[in-house]
Amino acid sequence: MASVRNLYDILGVSQNASPDAVRKAYKLRALEVHPDKLPPGADEAEVEAAEAKFRDVRTAFDVLSDPAKRKAYDNGLNFIRRRVNINADDVQARLARERAEWQRQCELRHQERMRVLREEIRASQERYQDSLAQSELRYQEKMQAIEEQLRLHREAERAVEGEKPEETYTLVDEMLSDLRRRHPEWEVRRQQLLRVSGAS
Repeated sequence: MASVRNLYDILGVSQNASPDAVRKAYKLRALEVHPDKLPPGADEAEVEAAEAKFRDVRTAFDVLSDPAKRKAYDNGLNFIRRRVNINADDVQARLARERAEWQRQCELRHQERMRVLREEIRASQERYQDSLAQSELRYQEKMQAIEEQLRLHREAERAVEGEKPEETYTLVDEMLSDLRRRHPEWEVRRQQLLRVSGAS
């Protein structure tokens, strides 16, 4: 019967390893496979592979560090070893399919989140444009109302000015009259000049 790589194999410990041994093995494996250990120029495939290994190590520790989960896992592992003849290649292929499906579902969820986000951004922009247009419309209406009020005010002023009787004396006339009173000889000379002008 072909052996199947299990959680103990992932951490590199035996099935009867103590909790301390499991914890130490996890720390060592996590440092070995952590994606941050990759060089700066690592391509996307290498990063994804490192992340997958790190997830496997983390999953193994989560199960084996919990007594109840470890007992349940051991029972299942022993049952498989006793009763089922599993081809390791088939298991790896199934795990690969499951991981690919999980990645596909994650990508679909990501695309859906991005679609919703784009729709929210577009709706927000449309609301902003509508608000801007309404503000512009209110501004135009206010300016038209002010212009109409100014027009009516000017028309009212012109109407009032048209109703006023023409005054007999202007300010200039009042000044000339005052000068004549103070200097009567100027009035005498003006009258003489008027008579001379009329005679010629």
